[in-house]
Amino acid sequence: MSPRANQPRNLPALLLDLHTQEHTGTVVVSGSPGSRIHLRAGRVQAVETPGSPGVETLLRGSGRLTEEAWSALCAAAESADGDLAAHLEERGLLSRHTFDVICTSAVFDAAFVTALTVPDGWEVTEEATPVPWSGPSFAPRRLAAETTRRLDVLTAHWGAPAPEVARTPVLAAANPPQRIPPRYAALLQAANGRRTPRDIAFALGRGTYAVMLDLARMRELGCLLRGPTGPGTPRPSTAPRRPERRSPGRGRSASLPRRNPGSHRADPDQ
Repeated sequence: MSPRANQPRNLPALLLDLHTQEHTGTVVVSGSPGSRIHLRAGRVQAVETPGSPGVETLLRGSGRLTEEAWSALCAAAESADGDLAAHLEERGLLSRHTFDVICTSAVFDAAFVTALTVPDGWEVTEEATPVPWSGPSFAPRRLAAETTRRLDVLTAHWGAPAPEVARTPVLAAANPPQRIPPRYAALLQAANGRRTPRDIAFALGRGTYAVMLDLARMRELGCLLRGPTGPGTPRPSTAPRRPERRSPGRGRSASLPRRNPGSHRADPDQ
């Protein structure tokens, strides 16, 4: 089936359309690593991806919660009203404000990681998957603007595209400075020459972008070295894209993707 003339060509454009429609549901993004973008009335409520530490990893990896405490909280939230933040606050483990900050960090980090690779495609569902660890929701345009900013900042610091840096192992320099912040010391210990920045983020329970930014600063201080770079991966556009308008009689470009009912194949050039 050929795509409609106004079919969005990339995820930012799709999310803007769904925001206008006040759509509630889930956008399932296929590819590596893939993601699930949860929408409520067109606003992004949560983003889940295996490529970025989620709320559970951020809470447990940072030492705020044990595995047992997390499991007990999820069970309590599922059997009651589903408000995980309320259960955290009632038990004196975490304030609602802190929980919202962590959820916000997870959403923006997952959006950033999703933008590091070109998706294979996506499917828009009408199903609103319950997300007990969600905090504030955000307009897609805000997420796209912040993601673009993060990609530009990292590229400027590393002198290489952020997608390339994300998949490149890092290792400690032979003679790093002795006086460095504690969080730099933890990163230095985790940088064993086999782990990528994303691996380190999961190991330490920190956001991928925050880890990549700290590693870039550490490299500038002479603390860190980059390992060999793997095969190139193009970065998808974070600006909304639509097919160009064509005059009557002109044929469809061979570069336009085909679309299956209920799903959309990503623009190969985005």
